[in-house]
Amino acid sequence: MNFTSPAYWLRLAHDSFQGWGLSDDFNPLCSTLLVGGGVIAIAWLIYGLLTKIVIPSVLRLVKYTPATWDDILLNPSLLKVVSELVFILILSALFPDSLSLYPTAKVIGTLACRILVVVVVVHLINRFILALYQLLEHNSYSKVKSLKGLRQMLQVITVCIGIIIIISILADKNPIIIISGLGAAATVLMLVFKDSIMGVVAGVQLSLNDMLRPGDWITVPSRNINGIVKEVGLTTVKVQNFDLTTVTVPPYSLVSESFQNWRTMKLANARRICRAVLIDINTVAFASPALLKECLQEEWGKNLMDDGKVVNLSLFRYYLEHYIASLSITAKSSPEKLYMVRELAPTPEGIPVEIYLFVKETDWKTYEAYQADIMDHVVASASRFGLRIYQAPSSADIRSLRQA
Repeated sequence: MNFTSPAYWLRLAHDSFQGWGLSDDFNPLCSTLLVGGGVIAIAWLIYGLLTKIVIPSVLRLVKYTPATWDDILLNPSLLKVVSELVFILILSALFPDSLSLYPTAKVIGTLACRILVVVVVVHLINRFILALYQLLEHNSYSKVKSLKGLRQMLQVITVCIGIIIIISILADKNPIIIISGLGAAATVLMLVFKDSIMGVVAGVQLSLNDMLRPGDWITVPSRNINGIVKEVGLTTVKVQNFDLTTVTVPPYSLVSESFQNWRTMKLANARRICRAVLIDINTVAFASPALLKECLQEEWGKNLMDDGKVVNLSLFRYYLEHYIASLSITAKSSPEKLYMVRELAPTPEGIPVEIYLFVKETDWKTYEAYQADIMDHVVASASRFGLRIYQAPSSADIRSLRQA
């Protein structure tokens, strides 16, 4: 005799009710209700013990450990789903046998229990995937915030597999047969959900290649995007522009088109200044002896040749290069952080003199202040070398000519 089998207790209840004189019409119903209710009560009691005693004890134990990974993986939501799975497994193992006196009800109960097991297992897997994602996200060194799209895709795949298994249970077919039967409909689904499928693939590509993360500053001129990435989802990327507007774009547009990511600039802790001023070509000449003598006495001009044939524009470039090299904000820690002052090809407006350097500041406001200070110094220093910055004639210039 198997005392753990509901069938044993069902026969015992049936014989007991029959001995007490209960009619044959109500005897099976009462026996089934008694044994089935007992099975549900036992499963519910075990579920209550897990949720009221075991889970709180585990959470207290996890809280006292110095590690943080167990706090995230063994979170209350995940443990609650585990207790639900235990509850459903007990019902699935015992409850159908308690319906043996009603074959149709037993079949329905068996199917319902199997479906509930699949649902709870899918829920548990999704909870575990979410906990694993939160654990990786919690570690600053893992750099996986952009894996949200991959996490969503895994959850969607899990749900789809669960739905296929439930359909196979209801149809009493092998899941492989169900999947093969979906092959014909896959073509239609791919056409209908083309954008969603492309978004999923592009989102995975963005995540695996580490092309985009939340917090990155990106610019996409073709889509008027210039701001901070707030969320990298399965089918959309949300960006908050610097004008506080929010733009959502499909991930495949970022993969198919080019976009500029400023993350490496942040990581290098250096931001480039590349600005040019136009020198009036009529003011370019050989430096006067007085100017040359003055420059030779300064630190940056000690290596100049005093042959009377030094051009004032060359002196200007030497001076500016020494100036930006002496700035404490100039980044010079690696060869790619180049600094120089160079001439570009002459234009109808004059000769461009470009200042090229990296500063040790990536904050927008501070960077703009440094850039303005440098350019102010460049413009103010031009007159010392007898040079004039080109500026298109204004209405004031025309008015002064007429008065003259």
